[in-house]
Amino acid sequence: MLLEDARRQFPHTWTDMIYLNHAAISPLSFVVRDAVDKFMERRALKGIETYPWAQKIAMRTKDQIAELIHTKPERIAFVLNTDDGINLLASGIAWKTEDRILLYRYEYPANVYPYLNQKKLHGVEVDFMEPADGRITLDVIKEHLTPETKLLSLSFVQFLTGYRADLEAIGKLCKERNILFAVDAIQGLPHSFIDVEKSQIDFLACGAHKWLMGTDGTAFIYVSQKAQDLIRQSYMGAASVNNPFNFFDYDTDRIRNDASRYECGTLNFPGITALNASLKFFQEFGYKEIENRVLEHSGYLISRLTKHGVHVLTSENPAERAGIVSMEIEQPEEVLQRLGKKNIIAAVRGGKLRLSPHFYNTEEELKTAVNVIFE
Repeated sequence: MLLEDARRQFPHTWTDMIYLNHAAISPLSFVVRDAVDKFMERRALKGIETYPWAQKIAMRTKDQIAELIHTKPERIAFVLNTDDGINLLASGIAWKTEDRILLYRYEYPANVYPYLNQKKLHGVEVDFMEPADGRITLDVIKEHLTPETKLLSLSFVQFLTGYRADLEAIGKLCKERNILFAVDAIQGLPHSFIDVEKSQIDFLACGAHKWLMGTDGTAFIYVSQKAQDLIRQSYMGAASVNNPFNFFDYDTDRIRNDASRYECGTLNFPGITALNASLKFFQEFGYKEIENRVLEHSGYLISRLTKHGVHVLTSENPAERAGIVSMEIEQPEEVLQRLGKKNIIAAVRGGKLRLSPHFYNTEEELKTAVNVIFE
């Protein structure tokens, strides 16, 4: 698929809007909109009883996700959002008061509150890493680990600085120390490569409404067999068991033996249909090409901003960044308003101006945004 063909799938590109806020929420493509429309039409007219045919879409989507993160479909489950997935892990561990959880000091709250809640409920300790340069390297992690550290939870790509973690090296360390390794992947997929098994990730959660360009209220988790064996499932539903239509067999030992046990009831089939369509679209364009373009965009922005004397928080090293570029600039809210008046959509997070272009954006759009920033 050519870039021009991909851009035509996004209706906002037919206007003067330049959208550079994919780290918050993405626009919908015609591909996704049409897939959801067709789902709803079928749901209204021919397929009122949704489960028999919509479940097939869900299974195909699990195949796509498994291919994206390099695992088996049975290790994937759908949840409401990233927070929902992380809470499933955090609340499922049999914590002891001497256990410790290691986090990054400036994590997005979805990857913090579930663990702080366990501190309140069970008395576990939560430790925070706070490297001076924002780079969460292996040495920084080693410095903060203790013999009591039971879990490390980390964003693949940090929402504020855009720092991309070396998952493979961190996973190896956690494996050696017998520490559970959990990853919030929402700012890294699909434009940054993940192999959950090679990186020895035990648990991963990812929402669909940002870089995956799906709809709100749809997310998935990856649960390794190790994590599944450790999670005490605190809630179950009719869909958590084998043979769910055997309604009056209330034997909870019938619980499914894969990640689908965490799908307690009816799934968000319209949202899963949207994700299915978006992933097909990405596959057609090419995941590697998407990664290359996003890295080119972030590299271009860093180069231009640095030449203007701006302090950019995001690493110049391609191995340590993805699509987010954050900068320290005077009066960031005023700059954001100036961009908005030109119909250029960005964000301010933590007092920093943040740009997050996706693969379909163009260098000309980025150049326009930079020029407006420095008007």
